[in-house]
Amino acid sequence: MPPWYPSDAMRRAAQRALDWREELPPSRRGMTARGLGMARLIASGGAMQLDDVRAVFEYFPRHEVDKEAQGFRRGEPGYPSKGRQAWDGWGGDTARGWARRILAEYDEAYIARSDARARRREGRR
Repeated sequence: MPPWYPSDAMRRAAQRALDWREELPPSRRGMTARGLGMARLIASGGAMQLDDVRAVFEYFPRHEVDKEAQGFRRGEPGYPSKGRQAWDGWGGDTARGWARRILAEYDEAYIARSDARARRREGRR
């Protein structure tokens, strides 16, 4: 199975998140250790394995709610929020479709299981 490489848009988003972390005081920095590692991998343009692609794919549905918080959008107080930093660290909006396309080709069963879990969380079958 080939390695995959983040798109330029993903790399820019991840680098933006890393730059924010450099500029912000520690109390305003977002990202877990796992997220920070992913941001560094994506920003560097490093090779990503299928498990990395799966992790990217799984991140976005869990954190969709972060987009509703104050500070997620430019111009809002608190921008960039910790959630926005993390979102961009994982490659931003572009990464979601990028991961889905790869998994659709290489691991369609994984997408089906993930979609079923999401429906159960929402109370649907």
